[in-house]
Amino acid sequence: MSKSSFEQKIEQGFYTIGRQRDQLTSEKRKLARQLRYAQHSARLASLSKQYDFGMVFFAAMGAVSLILFDANSGSDAWLTPVLGFSMMLFACGSALRGRKMVSRIRSFHDRFGSYQF
Repeated sequence: MSKSSFEQKIEQGFYTIGRQRDQLTSEKRKLARQLRYAQHSARLASLSKQYDFGMVFFAAMGAVSLILFDANSGSDAWLTPVLGFSMMLFACGSALRGRKMVSRIRSFHDRFGSYQF
């Protein structure tokens, strides 16, 4: 084998190794992007469930306190309906935040869900 042929094989080997390294780097970037997308999507879904639970919980507590309200109570009779209404208002605020979260999830999926992973 001549020296020039040997040098050509070495150059081809370096070229092949370089291409493989570039392909592995590209694959690594792609997998990291997929992982970030999945983690952020899971975090948004978890927050949305927390807002849904808070909305249902506080609306139910407010409704129960209004149902159990007895108008013929003592001097602190104003406290129960105020507490019930404030819980229901808090539930409405939580519902509005939950709607905002749903629109945020939708825009996140519209923006990043179409990437070719």
